Amino acid sequence: MSQHDPHNKNSKSMVVSAQKKLLSQISTSKSVQKTFLDEETNKLLQLFSDLSREYLIVKEGVDLLDNKKEKEKETTGVKERVHKVHKDLIKLMVKISVLASQHQLNGEELDCLIELREKFHKFVMTFVTYHQMPDCYNREILAKQLEAIRSHVSKVIDRPLSDKSGIRLENVFTFFMDPNYLDAIFRRNSPHKKLMGEICDILQNQLNQKLI
Repeated sequence: MSQHDPHNKNSKSMVVSAQKKLLSQISTSKSVQKTFLDEETNKLLQLFSDLSREYLIVKEGVDLLDNKKEKEKETTGVKERVHKVHKDLIKLMVKISVLASQHQLNGEELDCLIELREKFHKFVMTFVTYHQMPDCYNREILAKQLEAIRSHVSKVIDRPLSDKSGIRLENVFTFFMDPNYLDAIFRRNSPHKKLMGEICDILQNQLNQKLI
C-alpha cells in the first residue's frame, strides 16, 4: 500500500485520535494519578491549591464582605476557579508522565523533556531562594523561567496530546504567571508566608534528595 494512500492516512489518524482519547481518560483515573504522583507531590499540589485559594480570597476581599450569602457565593466562585486550574495541572502532569513511561515521545520531544526538567530544577531553586530571602525577589526572572517551562511543556505535548491539553496549559500558566500573584506570595509582609513556608520546606527537601 502506498504511503500516500488516503485510507492509510485515515487509519493512522483514527489510531492517533483513539490514543489521545484513551490518554485523556487515563489521566482522570485516581489510581493512575496515584501511580505517577507520590504522596509528597500530592501534598505539594494541595498546598499550592490552598495558596491559590487564599491568594484569591485576599485579593478579592472576600473575607471583608458583610453579607453572608454574597460571601458564600464569592468563596464558592474562588474554589471553582482554583479547582479548574489545579485539575488542569494534575492532568498535564499525569499525561506527560504516561507519555514518557509508555515511550510515546519522539527524540525531539524527549530532548525537550530533559531540558524541561533542568529548567524546572532551576525554577524551584529560585522559588525557594526568593521565599528565604524576599529582598532578592525579582519578578522578571521568575516570569522568564516560567515562560521557558511553559514553552517546553508545549513542545512536549503539542504532537501527542489534543488541543484541549494546550488550552489547559495556557489556563495553568496564565494563573501562575500573573504578576500580582507572584508579587503577593513573595513580598516581605505577605499574608501567605505560612503556606509558602510549608511549600518551600517540601521543595527544599526534594532538592536535597535530588528528586527535582
